[in-house]
Amino acid sequence: MFNFLTLKSVAETLALLELFEPLPATEVPLAEALGRVLAEPFLAPENLPGFDRSTVDGFAVQARDVFGASEGLPAALTLVGECPMGQAPTLVIQPGQTARIWTGGMLPQGADAVVMLEHARLSESQGLVELTRPLAPGDNVILADEDAIQGRELIPPGQTLGPPELGLLAALGQKSARVRSQPTVAILASGDEVVPLDVEPGPGQVRDINSQTIQALASLAGAKTLSLGLAPDDLPTLSALVHQAWRTAEIVVISGGSSAGQRDFTLQALQAIPGAEILAHGVAVSPGKPLIIGRAGQKSLWGLPGHPAGALVTAEIFLKPLIWRLTGAREPVWAQSLTARLSRPVVSAQGRRDYFRVSLSRPDPQGPLLATPILGKSGLITTLVGAEALAICPEELEGLEAGALVEIRLLS
Repeated sequence: MFNFLTLKSVAETLALLELFEPLPATEVPLAEALGRVLAEPFLAPENLPGFDRSTVDGFAVQARDVFGASEGLPAALTLVGECPMGQAPTLVIQPGQTARIWTGGMLPQGADAVVMLEHARLSESQGLVELTRPLAPGDNVILADEDAIQGRELIPPGQTLGPPELGLLAALGQKSARVRSQPTVAILASGDEVVPLDVEPGPGQVRDINSQTIQALASLAGAKTLSLGLAPDDLPTLSALVHQAWRTAEIVVISGGSSAGQRDFTLQALQAIPGAEILAHGVAVSPGKPLIIGRAGQKSLWGLPGHPAGALVTAEIFLKPLIWRLTGAREPVWAQSLTARLSRPVVSAQGRRDYFRVSLSRPDPQGPLLATPILGKSGLITTLVGAEALAICPEELEGLEAGALVEIRLLS
């Protein structure tokens, strides 16, 4: 009970996450690397594209041959052939000569620019091409090392691999990527009143919401998830399931039973894990005050509030950054703090940091974002929907007035 009454601040609680080290690196096939986090810098193994190539359909030329060319005074060059796709051309462009080339084709020796097809008039009978646009060397051409120079860092560690990064790796012949291992988050919901989704709730019962929301949040943050179902308010049963989770996952999450009531057994179940250390029981935050964070070695132990809003908000503020840390991911830009103007006043309590759900709009295209608090009692599940961000009322304030600039954190 003493620990629960000694509340940690949000800053102190976030600092606890530094006790956990990023997971080791592993090699995965490129087809399985989407959304994974690069473990080490990726250096270009070769120049890219590796040869001078055209970026347009047109005619390969020596740029000096089309200097001053125009519609009224075109440059007439001798057509000496065509550059084949997918192989090196054998012809050599001499002064006064040109060759047909296609987008992506390798530039022939002697050429240093490409005139677009739209700026050419072909005279087949005379074997000449009239070109009507001047060029500088390198125009409409990608040089052999212009995309990437061998040995240069192309992707930094901590980068989440998306379609562009996978395309770059493929362009450089990589069949796999070295990424951080994914943590497994084992999720367990507790409470005699909680029933599975396929069961019709009886009087005083509710369906299991938290397993769904926490599983979705953890997956979007880059973790694997394992649902262990439901546990009654019974310490031996809960402890057995918690031990199962601890053996199979890097992160153990129990929702419900984290407070200090007679039937709240989460703390005891977590303390029963061999080598367990409780780092925090109670955080000066709303919603989510009864949060528990512990560790057993490098495995983290979590007791989230049973209240769906409290569980989801505390997971957003604390659990998601831990997953990013374990995977070595850099904090996404969208997760960094922004500011918005509050549409109506909100009330808070000094000594705690209040996170309230808001929707966002921009009535004035030139003005700041407008944050509108989601109305409704905190126990209403429908208030979870439609929230695009969390707005923050600092610990030292008792509320915020309408029109005040407020710090917001976008939700994924």
